[in-house]
Amino acid sequence: MATKTINIKESAYQALKSIKREGESFSDVILRLSREDRRSVTEFIRSLSPDLREELAASVTSVKKELDEARPREVKW
Repeated sequence: MATKTINIKESAYQALKSIKREGESFSDVILRLSREDRRSVTEFIRSLSPDLREELAASVTSVKKELDEARPREVKW
């Protein structure tokens, strides 16, 4: 098995170390994290508590309103 040496920041090492499972190598951690299935946005939203979903929706609505108000109006001829 070929190996490669990589340089990472101490903070990255500590982050990997904190999620390393018993009996797992750092290579195993990196592979596990890079292969994890990505959930869809819908799945993620559904996983949130109802209160947090409402707060998120209100925040998105508020930001959308601000952006719409800041956007220059289209000139119609």
